[in-house]
Amino acid sequence: MNRQTRGSLGSGWRGIAAIGLAVGIVGAAVATGVAGSDPAANTVRPADKPVSGPPAGYAAKLTFDEPFDGSRLDSNRWQTSYAAPGDRSPGLGKRSLWNNGERQAYFDPAYLGLGIDPFRIADGFLTIEARPLPRRARELIAAELRNLPRDQRESALTDLAYSSGLISTRGHFAQKLGYFEMRARWSDGKGLWPAFWLLPEGGGWPPEIDVVEAHGDKPSKTFHSLHLSGNRHTTTPVTVAMRKDDFHTYGALWLPDRIDYYVDAAKVATIALPEPLEEPMYMIANLAIGGNWPGDPDGNTQFPAKLEIDHIRAWSIEPRQ
Repeated sequence: MNRQTRGSLGSGWRGIAAIGLAVGIVGAAVATGVAGSDPAANTVRPADKPVSGPPAGYAAKLTFDEPFDGSRLDSNRWQTSYAAPGDRSPGLGKRSLWNNGERQAYFDPAYLGLGIDPFRIADGFLTIEARPLPRRARELIAAELRNLPRDQRESALTDLAYSSGLISTRGHFAQKLGYFEMRARWSDGKGLWPAFWLLPEGGGWPPEIDVVEAHGDKPSKTFHSLHLSGNRHTTTPVTVAMRKDDFHTYGALWLPDRIDYYVDAAKVATIALPEPLEEPMYMIANLAIGGNWPGDPDGNTQFPAKLEIDHIRAWSIEPRQ
């Protein structure tokens, strides 16, 4: 998704927007697409029935299964900020990737004592809603900002305008290698930036595996990325032949030598790993608003904006025999 700070997330992260602009990858098929550089070959037709799980030929074991069948988020599985495990009251600096220029803070009902809850679970779906910040939230954020380090006081945190939500398995589930999957859909509109991605369980960055990212004003396109140390960043855009209101299944197969990316069980990209990734990674799903890469919402962007998730799953795998 974004990658801004290590440590808190830390002090050296950069956003994908900044990365993309610096190395010229945004909007270009720079990864090893399954069908090469032909944009038409990277087009996925929607499946009539949802297909779940790793591709055939692997001995797979389901290691994480979140069907969102309850009435609220399970705190034994999910946290709702970028905070390290054990941080019971994460502040503003752990609730936005501010070096990306994002315009949202990730809320939960406890943050600021305002009861702002971006999460709703009903009928087997998690809905994450983004809304304009109420005046009182803006006032409290401004007061908190005055006590933050200078780099944060002079960042995009001064310009936050929306509440939204993030879920993370950090401190609860992480895995090395395997298949990671989300079935979801999201609202259209400029400035909307849904993502499902992986980060190392020990904190820090890179590496990062972006299973899927999207821009709300490009409803037929998704982005699939890998970020490695040494300023090595690779992104593949994929065109998805979408019907309005479709859910799609997005997966990444993490192998010792490569990452294979899937949309509706069709492999859409492969990115080689020049060296193995050694640390287990945890999963994040979020709806960011605005930023250097997707741009800010405009007058046509409707709120509340939504990221709706049917399930999030992971499998461990054994190589093909």
